[in-house]
Amino acid sequence: MNYRRWLRALAVGAATLAWLGPPAPAGIAAPRLAPGDAGDVLFVGNSLLGTVNQGSHEDTPKLVRHLAEAAGRTINVTEVIHSGYTLRQTWDDGLVAAALAGGRQYDCIVLQEYSTLVATDPSAARATLLHTYAPALARALRPGGRVVLFKNWALADPRPFPTRAAAKAAIDANYAALSAALTVPHVLAPIGDEFETIIADRGLSWLIAPDGKHPNDTAIYLDAVTLYGILFRESPRDLADLYLDPAVAAELRSVAAATR
Repeated sequence: MNYRRWLRALAVGAATLAWLGPPAPAGIAAPRLAPGDAGDVLFVGNSLLGTVNQGSHEDTPKLVRHLAEAAGRTINVTEVIHSGYTLRQTWDDGLVAAALAGGRQYDCIVLQEYSTLVATDPSAARATLLHTYAPALARALRPGGRVVLFKNWALADPRPFPTRAAAKAAIDANYAALSAALTVPHVLAPIGDEFETIIADRGLSWLIAPDGKHPNDTAIYLDAVTLYGILFRESPRDLADLYLDPAVAAELRSVAAATR
C-alpha cells in the first residue's frame, strides 16, 4: 500500500479511537454484543456473502464466527444465502420468512443486496427494504439490536455506467438514501469504500476474483474483519491472520479499522 495512504489510514483509525468512536446517533442503537455474550447474527444475501475462500473453506459469515472464536468470543450464525438472488427474490421464495417470523430474535441482521441493484434500480431496492423487510426486521431484532446494510463494491465491469467511478458514485448516493429512509436501527458496513481504498493502490485483482464480480480470498477476509468490528463494536486490528500472510492480513485489518 502507498506509504502516505497507509499513514493516513492509521491516523484516521487513531482519531476514531480504534472503532469505539462516538456514541451512536439518535435513533441508531448501539449493538448488544459485549464481551462474554453469545450473540445471534442473521446473514441474508447471495454469493457475495456466500463465496467460500480456499484457505479455511469458509464463507464470510462462517469466517466472522471463526474470527470471533479465535478472539474468545461467541456468535451464533444463521445464514439465508441464495446465489444470484436479490433480497426480494429471497423473500418471495420464502427463504427468509422463517428466520424473520419473530419466533427467533437477533442482535444483528446483515442484509446484502444483489451486486448492482442499489446502483441501477434504487426504487426497487428501496421498496424491498422499506416495505417488505423493515416490518419483519423490527420484529426480529432484540432490544438494542440493529441491521447492518452491507454496502457492495463496484464491479470490474461498470455497465450501465461509463466508469467504475460513476458506478461507485451511484452506490454511495443510493446507499446513503436507503440508510436515511430506514427507521429500523441500523448501520452501513462500508465494504465498497474499503475496496476502493485498496484497489487504488493494489488494483482490482487484489480483491476481485477473475469473474470481475465475486470476492477473492483476500476480500473475503476484509469483509469478515469489517463485519466483526461492526458486530462487536471494537477494533479488528488484533484479530487472527487465519489463512492469509500476516502482513497482508494486518494491512486489511488496518483499512477496516480506519474506514467507518
